[in-house]
Amino acid sequence: MFKNYLKTLWRNMQKNKLHTAINVIGMSVAFTCSILLIMMVYNEFSFDRFHANKDRIYKLYTFGNTPEGINLSSSMGYPAASTVKSENIGIERSTRIRNRGGELRYKEKSLDQTTSLVDDDFFSMFSFPVVKGAKEHPLADVGSIVLSEKMAGNLFGSEEPIGKNIEVKIAGKWIGLTVSAVLKDAPDNSSIRFSSLVRTEVDPSYTELKNEWNSQHHSVYVQLSANTTQAQVEKQLRNFTKKYNPTDVEFLKKKGYHQDANGDYTGMKILPLKDLHFSAQLGTGNSVSESFLYILLLVAFVIILIACFNFVNLNIGLSFTRTKEIGIRKCLGAGKRQVWLQVWGESFVTVFVSMIIAVAATIILMSGFNKLMQSKFDIAVLYQPSIILCVLLMLVLVSFIASGYPSFIMGKLKTVEILKGKISLKKPGIFHNSLIVAQFVIAIVLICTTAIIYQQFQHLRKAPLGYNTASMISIPIKKYEQGKAIVGKMRTMLASQSGVVSVSGSDVNFGVGQDNSTSRTSYGFDYNGKSIGTDFMSADYDILKTLDIPVKAGRDFSTSYVADTTNSVIVTESMAKQLGEKDVVGLSFYADSSSPKWTIVGVIPDFHLYSMYEKAEPLTISMTSTSPVSYVLVRVNTQNPTTTMDVVKKAFAEVQPGEEFKGSYVTENIDRWYTNEKRLSDMFSIASFVAIVLSCMGLFGMAFIIIRQRVKEIGIRKVLGATTGGIATLITREFIKPVIIALIIATPIAWWAMYKWLEDFSYRISIDWWIFIGAGLVATAIAILTVSFHAIKAAIANPVKSLRTE
Repeated sequence: MFKNYLKTLWRNMQKNKLHTAINVIGMSVAFTCSILLIMMVYNEFSFDRFHANKDRIYKLYTFGNTPEGINLSSSMGYPAASTVKSENIGIERSTRIRNRGGELRYKEKSLDQTTSLVDDDFFSMFSFPVVKGAKEHPLADVGSIVLSEKMAGNLFGSEEPIGKNIEVKIAGKWIGLTVSAVLKDAPDNSSIRFSSLVRTEVDPSYTELKNEWNSQHHSVYVQLSANTTQAQVEKQLRNFTKKYNPTDVEFLKKKGYHQDANGDYTGMKILPLKDLHFSAQLGTGNSVSESFLYILLLVAFVIILIACFNFVNLNIGLSFTRTKEIGIRKCLGAGKRQVWLQVWGESFVTVFVSMIIAVAATIILMSGFNKLMQSKFDIAVLYQPSIILCVLLMLVLVSFIASGYPSFIMGKLKTVEILKGKISLKKPGIFHNSLIVAQFVIAIVLICTTAIIYQQFQHLRKAPLGYNTASMISIPIKKYEQGKAIVGKMRTMLASQSGVVSVSGSDVNFGVGQDNSTSRTSYGFDYNGKSIGTDFMSADYDILKTLDIPVKAGRDFSTSYVADTTNSVIVTESMAKQLGEKDVVGLSFYADSSSPKWTIVGVIPDFHLYSMYEKAEPLTISMTSTSPVSYVLVRVNTQNPTTTMDVVKKAFAEVQPGEEFKGSYVTENIDRWYTNEKRLSDMFSIASFVAIVLSCMGLFGMAFIIIRQRVKEIGIRKVLGATTGGIATLITREFIKPVIIALIIATPIAWWAMYKWLEDFSYRISIDWWIFIGAGLVATAIAILTVSFHAIKAAIANPVKSLRTE
């Protein structure tokens, strides 16, 4: 019997090559897309789950209930880590993590790598195994340094690293340290990355800042005591904040701050390590939205759903062309169970073959998918038990969902009606139409969301930031302690170039450059009884000219004023407004009692120093000699960006011989701010394309089946005088109605989903009505083209031949 079923399966596949191909290709594409998306989601959810203490490790952060929403920050002052540990509030261990150094040197070999400042508890909290050297407390001695395996190999080669003396450059100073241990490299799914680790006390500024709560520049991680909950610690942190970092409530009220459920305007909380990878504000730079991952799973599901709808529709249609075969089998004694098993078994083989093809395609396409989605996982993820189980469940569920109903329909058909020829499928029924509607609802929603996400992405990229982003080059400076001297030399070197407008520098990059580094410095101080908060940027001469920012009052930094290098600052309008003075130009005040007074020499409009995700904050720009700059900024005026970049690169090579040039245009840097939006846009574009293709494949196959069963009817209509156009319109119309219904259903769904998504953006587009009309027209046009092929072919066929055949 089984052998007979296999023969029947092979004959049916040979007889219906087109539909077999549509089913296999459709299911293979759907499975491949779904497996890749599921693997990506699995990898993202695995971040930071390898630490033994993962359930007890948290990241300390501050919050403020501002008028614009809740503002979160993980930047802490040096006293925070040691104080929360000593206060007996349920915290057992704590460590600071600050990326500080920029260079390591051993004998004549020098490497450009970041050094992280940590505390000794780091090694007890996190599970980064020691490969060589001291297993317990490798940084017990302040004069020690710990390297990653990769860094040790790059710096020492085959030489034994333990006990060797090396030098680390921190804040422009070379500091001698001894290698005490080598750690295994952090895995790809770790939020915490490092190449070398030293004690926080090694920082040259530590003695000066160790008691400064308002100088905030690093992250703090804590490990809770056993049997202590997050809620218990956060309750204790309320009192902790009032004791060590009290706020001016009246000032916050005036600024529009509001109380939360606990009555706090600002305060401290802790974020679980397992949630760190999903926090854009508190993450470590490689964060991803958790909702984005659920969207990926939803996309995987709807693609599988569309393929299943195709499978169901085509299998039901094909089943009605096999009614005589089923009738004869029933006459010979086959029961409902046997008929169901035969039809389901044939479908299962198709689904199984599709899954085999999909797994092979997944392996082949993995590297390209990683590049497209900017993810990083390898083939090992495919062999994880969770992924294997997911693939097997997908195979079984899809085979039952897609094959079960057609098998059930064929099993319950009455033998007498089958043999009398009373059963056929000459029009799409309610069930078939419902599946077609569902397919195109999904396709239209995906088209609409793709268009809106793309528009929002372009809006973020092209929205005015308050300075001229075009034709400006940003160049990272490795030796930032010499930054101002380097900027000065670059200014002199490029002065004769007609395509160069001006040269300046800053300690903050505009966008994300090729060094992939971002930084933010904030100051908080009191002025005339008011709490003042401001972002801070160190700059050089001609900063406003280079940024192309107009001056509202006062002037730019200039070589004509010697005082500009000692205490002059330029402030934005919102910063000036905080001071509450009628005319702030010339105003002097202390922001830090241990530093000289600031004197305001210019006022400029507010601008976005950071991405459009964040509100433009008050900003103070300084060019004191003690404030280093980390980037050369070059404003150019040229029609040939590549040639101009080569000129700037050549000048940099003369100023900094042997240093790698990592210059890039600011417009490119700004694009890197919005990689997640671009990734989302690309993903939805592909999903929309796949959904449309799968829907059209199903419509194409369904039209072929139905028209094949209406050959006699079409022949009679032609004999009675029906035109080719009339017949084609009649057939096409029956398939277009479901698409129009799908548009009506899809429009409110797409609008609501995108409205909710856009709420996360401070600066967002409005949703245009024409997007939905355009999506409907596209879907309708594609459906007409798909069905018209068969409709026109049937309409122009010779009626004599079709009637004789029938």
